[in-house]
Amino acid sequence: MGFGKSIRTRLIIGFMAVMLPVVAYMLINNSYSRDIVREKVSETYRNTLDIYVGQTDHNLSQINDYLYKMSVLDSDVGLLMSFPMDSDGYTLTKIRIDAKLNRDVGVYNIIDAVFLYHQNDIIFGTDSVYNDTKKIIKSHMDTMTTVKNLEQNDQHTWEVRADERMPGKFFLINFIKVSEGLYVGAMIKVQDINTLLSIQWSDGDIGHNGIYLRSGNQLVESLTENSAPLELSYKISDKPYESLTDRKTGASYLVMNRVSDMVNIAYRVVIPEETLLQNLLFFRNATLFAPIGFLAILLIYLFFMRNMLFKPLHELILGMKKISLGMLDVRLKKNKTLEFEFLGNTFNIMAEQIKTLKIDVYEEQLRVKQGELKQLQAQINPHFYMNSLNIIYNLAAIGDTDSVKIMSLHLADYFRFIMKANRDTITLKEELLHIENYMTIQKIRFPDKLQCHFDGMEELLHYPIAALTLQPFVENSIIHGFKNRRQQFHIRISAELNEGQGFTLTISDNGVGFDPSVLEKLRNKEPLQEGESSSLGIMNVIHRLQLLYGERTSITFSNQTEGSGAIIKIVFPEFTEGVKAVV
Repeated sequence: MGFGKSIRTRLIIGFMAVMLPVVAYMLINNSYSRDIVREKVSETYRNTLDIYVGQTDHNLSQINDYLYKMSVLDSDVGLLMSFPMDSDGYTLTKIRIDAKLNRDVGVYNIIDAVFLYHQNDIIFGTDSVYNDTKKIIKSHMDTMTTVKNLEQNDQHTWEVRADERMPGKFFLINFIKVSEGLYVGAMIKVQDINTLLSIQWSDGDIGHNGIYLRSGNQLVESLTENSAPLELSYKISDKPYESLTDRKTGASYLVMNRVSDMVNIAYRVVIPEETLLQNLLFFRNATLFAPIGFLAILLIYLFFMRNMLFKPLHELILGMKKISLGMLDVRLKKNKTLEFEFLGNTFNIMAEQIKTLKIDVYEEQLRVKQGELKQLQAQINPHFYMNSLNIIYNLAAIGDTDSVKIMSLHLADYFRFIMKANRDTITLKEELLHIENYMTIQKIRFPDKLQCHFDGMEELLHYPIAALTLQPFVENSIIHGFKNRRQQFHIRISAELNEGQGFTLTISDNGVGFDPSVLEKLRNKEPLQEGESSSLGIMNVIHRLQLLYGERTSITFSNQTEGSGAIIKIVFPEFTEGVKAVV
């Protein structure tokens, strides 16, 4: 059924054709309102950013004044280099300066370190890691004092520097020359400035902020890890703000850039428009009221049509799909509508007729399958019967009447088992008892040469299997594997439970193993010659396992790793009542 031909689709399209013009008018009105709100709210945020940038520049200017006064007015700084560095006077003066610097670090909360630098010594106060700060001051001041040859009391401008040892990597540094080779300076972590900026926006609740290195009106590089998410333009606009859209997410943002007059950095704040409008519930509700009302009417209309038309049609289509999948017990409920009541009754009659026809076909297939299984099972009996008569004949020929008696009793048990084997299935325990009878007969023929062991069978003795599933493999092991009559021949039948997937029976011996050509045919599921398979024994079992369990079972053939002895592994599925019914 095509999308456009659906009754539901056509009804919805007709309803929307009436309502869409009204909704379009409301959306246009909403867009105009949003523009007005964006302008008014953004003005407040612009003022907040301007105040913060101005305050930060003011703090940097105050720090410059502090450095200048220290270089000119502080007596200890002025006297420091008048003492030899290894003198007591130098040491005492250094201690007093160190105390002042550590005191002043706490006064200016954005300062990370205040220092007095000389090529041969550094005095500083800091709240950061002492050794790292000292190394940073040393490496950067060595570079900058070499490049900049300042006159005494000349003020160097604030500069952005980068160092992996500094938290956040980037920092601001400024210094003033006190005397030849002596400088007083301060460092500020960009990360700390950005943290104070984040507080202005409730730490991300209102918007995202970042600090960038600038060159003219171009943003060159982000100096903060939590930089603003919008990376559409690195150019600083002359406009008070920009309204930009992220191409990846489709979200709209209000972007504001402000440059610092004290250092070549710019502050950027990106505010999602959702944040701008989140408190304007009145305008939002007024704009959405009509569309929501129309949607409510549409839902009521669709609910009415669902009970009257859509639901009966859906049940009819679903019932037809289930019938096509073989679920023949599906029946439709009666409907109050005259037309759908007629369709439902007709559908139920047709479903009952299909179910009756399919059951008849299934039962006929089951009878054919059972007949094929019994025919395969009966093919094994003459083979073992002839072997048993040969053994009795040989015993009678040598006059061993006691063995003939024992052999006759076990042969009687064998025929008793054969009569029971006419059942659909027997238990694993009965199969193992039959194998014990068979082994007893063979032991009479080969005294002290044969042994058969059962391992791990206790939990599986009542599992139903087809008669003579394991015995042909035991017989095949003796016929083809028992070549060396001088050593004792061992046959082992072991069981191993598989988690939630039935169990595996392994039949192994210490004989000569499978001939390579026979093993290849068995693995490729190719037919064997009668002599190779012990008169239909192995192939017969393979066919019966497929009839009983289908793809849920598997049988594999191999030889021992050292090249002797055969291994047969049969995987049986987990027992269900369905297995017994198929047989």
